[in-house]
Amino acid sequence: MKNRPHFRPNPYYEDLERMEEAVMSILHNLEMENTEIHENNHKLKKEITFSRNLLSQLLMENTCRKKLFPLKQESKEVHLDCALNQKYLVDFNKKDKDQQRPDPASSGLRKCKRAGIGHTPVRELPEE
Repeated sequence: MKNRPHFRPNPYYEDLERMEEAVMSILHNLEMENTEIHENNHKLKKEITFSRNLLSQLLMENTCRKKLFPLKQESKEVHLDCALNQKYLVDFNKKDKDQQRPDPASSGLRKCKRAGIGHTPVRELPEE
């Protein structure tokens, strides 16, 4: 081993190695920063999409509310009309029942019992 000549490193080579280390460190930092920026960009895109969807939903809801208000008013009117019609029908049925109350003396069953017939009379069909 003593016979080998002593190899002395080139000072420029050592400077180049230090510069390469510095450049590689800068490159690594830039790659990390790029990854972080890419992730932030992706998150921001998601937030923008969410905001746009939310805005669309709010606009749709507002439009539906504007369309729903006249329908609610119309529904109230229909319910009021329905309640009035129901009241008229009830009053009409009461009047009709009052007018159709049979006279017990003119009942077909009473006539049959008075005549001594023991069966229920057959109802006559109305003439056309």
